[in-house]
Amino acid sequence: MFNEVGFRNDPMSAYAKSLGGCAIKSHKYSCLIAILISGLFLSGCSDASGLQALERPATSDDVLPDGVDLSPIKLDKVLLVAETNGTKYFIGQGTDEITTCLVTFVVDDPTDWVSGCTSGALPTDELVETSGPIGKSSKLVSDGYDTTELESSGWTKIHDNILISGS
Repeated sequence: MFNEVGFRNDPMSAYAKSLGGCAIKSHKYSCLIAILISGLFLSGCSDASGLQALERPATSDDVLPDGVDLSPIKLDKVLLVAETNGTKYFIGQGTDEITTCLVTFVVDDPTDWVSGCTSGALPTDELVETSGPIGKSSKLVSDGYDTTELESSGWTKIHDNILISGS
């Protein structure tokens, strides 16, 4: 049941290992409490998603185009944050305030859109990456995430929180 370093061989334990080893047998509960407490301290800093872009009020431009359906995800807020080369990039926040979505929409082809959502990511992470029929990949990152390595590997920053790659 436990591997050579004391982690359980199941997906949740692998996730806990990525959070610093919280699945070690004797420290499971104390580590869980530490994560919850640190989450409370961090939640006062900004939105749960860690994106300052979501702090501005929505305008009439901040509406997902007809035909974009993220079911079963329900978004409380959607904002158009970037537009380049005929593609619009929206960030959405779920009604649970921890789900964050990236929607990429090609203006000339209303059926050509792609989305990706994540919840509960760490505050300095690559939150979600999408790719689709438009031949581009899009990556949503948290505020303050160091994108130097991504940019040196061919990604282009089009917004503080969005990078794109591809044709």
